[in-house]
Amino acid sequence: MSTQSWSSPFATWHARALQTPHPNPHSFTPTRDNLRFALLLNAQAEHEGISLALFSQSKDNGEGSETVAVDALGRVLVVPEKDTAGILGLAQQALKLPQTGAFRNTWVIRRPTTSQPIDRLFILPASGSSAAPHEVSVQGFSKETRELVEPVDDIKELPSVLWELAGLVLEARDGAVYGERRDEIVLGKVREVFAGLF
Repeated sequence: MSTQSWSSPFATWHARALQTPHPNPHSFTPTRDNLRFALLLNAQAEHEGISLALFSQSKDNGEGSETVAVDALGRVLVVPEKDTAGILGLAQQALKLPQTGAFRNTWVIRRPTTSQPIDRLFILPASGSSAAPHEVSVQGFSKETRELVEPVDDIKELPSVLWELAGLVLEARDGAVYGERRDEIVLGKVREVFAGLF
């Protein structure tokens, strides 16, 4: 099995985004049409918890668009364009992976303990499309190992594109502790967008 270390040119994107918080997070209005990517956590302590949602929106000056992230604590952040392109580019590559045949299209990492959390990644079609989101899940994600419990076709390790993508988007949970105070006004708006979609 591979001993490759996890890395990405887009690592620490969340720390960069924290430098540009939305000036008025409670005025941010997420919509289904602007949702680009979502990450939900399914774990014993938290069922269907929001880890990350990426939305596109017009810039305040009306010149082009930008990507806004809502992280696990409900912080509303403007994501640098290069990081957005990297994350969404990896998500599009992940669409080409084979289906696992497992519930929720889950890739299961071999870990020493059972009941590992499942991270559910939803990749949204282009804005305005009525196509359903594409789901791919990773159970027991680790930056130390990619070995799968069961091969998918002849694939015995989590594909590198999915390994990199999962490692990146999970940065949105950095600093989040279960039970910690979160911005429930913002997270409530995001849940409304997710309702009936996932």
